[in-house]
Amino acid sequence: MTNQTVLDTLSQLSDNIKITFQLIGRLSKLSFQPGSTPLQGDGDVRIELAHDIRDALKQHDDTLDTLRQEIEEVVEFGTYSQRRRDSLKDRERARIAAQLARLDEDLKHARSQFRAAQLSSKRASEAAKQKEREILFATLQQPVEPDSTSSTPDPFASRRPQPKQLTQDELLINASTDVTSALRRTHNLLTSELSRSRFAQETLDQSTAALADLGERYTDLDSLLNNSKTLLGTLVRSQKSDTWYLETAFYILVTTICWLVFRRLIYGPAWWFLWLPFKFFLLKPFYLLLAVFGITGGSSATAAVSSVSSSVATQPTIRIQPSASGDRPRFRRGPMDQRPANVVPVGGGGAKAGSDGRPKDPSPDGSMSQKIGQMAEASREQTVPQKEEPQQPEQPQRRGDGTILKERGDIPRNPKKKMWEEDVEATKHQMRKRDEL
Repeated sequence: MTNQTVLDTLSQLSDNIKITFQLIGRLSKLSFQPGSTPLQGDGDVRIELAHDIRDALKQHDDTLDTLRQEIEEVVEFGTYSQRRRDSLKDRERARIAAQLARLDEDLKHARSQFRAAQLSSKRASEAAKQKEREILFATLQQPVEPDSTSSTPDPFASRRPQPKQLTQDELLINASTDVTSALRRTHNLLTSELSRSRFAQETLDQSTAALADLGERYTDLDSLLNNSKTLLGTLVRSQKSDTWYLETAFYILVTTICWLVFRRLIYGPAWWFLWLPFKFFLLKPFYLLLAVFGITGGSSATAAVSSVSSSVATQPTIRIQPSASGDRPRFRRGPMDQRPANVVPVGGGGAKAGSDGRPKDPSPDGSMSQKIGQMAEASREQTVPQKEEPQQPEQPQRRGDGTILKERGDIPRNPKKKMWEEDVEATKHQMRKRDEL
């Protein structure tokens, strides 16, 4: 369905609603004369007009719902790009929506007016029927005078047969019949009102139960909201703590990376290209100027440096020797062993060494080669003292730092200086071995 067709249908529906408003106005302005409506209510104009208006309103509602569904389908299946390109259709849709809302409001207003018109027409009809009954009762209470002519016109003369005259009993029966029918109508009205009251009571009970259920749901909703609030508070606190931890870890990581970059990439070049040029081209000249002008006491510092250098220059050099006499150290040997008592032989001189560490003769004992070797060693020992006979004049013994050693004489030894005592240490060594055993 196109927009123009929808607009035409809405215009036609608006015209029909206007006609319905006219019918509602006629229903509200109905005026009834006594005797114009039957007492039983059959064939009443008010009821027929109310049925027509009710059917028309129902038809208008169905038409409006159908149009609303069609308009929603048209708006839903139209793409956004098409709506953007066609501004005229957008304006038509806006006008259709506005007209649809206006017709909806008109229908609501028509229903309210229809209910008010029904009540007013019903009150007018009941008033006419009441007036008709009053006139009927007034007529029945007057005495019957057949010969006398009455100047007052009888409004119900057309209903009663003129040739036949009713007796007093018949008139009383007719009046009681009318009263009975009126009471029956009143009873029916009361019954309908009672059923409506019961329906209203049931509706009120259902509404009360629905309100109680709604109150319980609202209570559950309040508890749910409180729990949600507590949960949100916990989440916010957890988020704050987690954010703080993450930020701290991030800052530590950034600091570590910056430190690594500085140490690995910047520190070395900065030392060579920044600190050393700054030191040699700025600090050194500045300190030199301060020393020249005597601000930092450069003369005293120079004198101290010169004195230290002179003392270092005059100090004799230390000569490292095996001993003060220049010979190799000698150890006292025990009477039973050819080596010191506290010396443990190590090594062994190889696979062919003897117990004293010297190379062992591989020849068997008592062989000719062994005897020749012993004779060569004896001759070598005899020639060595002959070479050592010419002794050089004794020179003063000096310490490693050049200090001349003198005889101690009567000077007592230093008690704090620990000396090696062979006998005492050998005894301790033997006692320690016994303890270990």
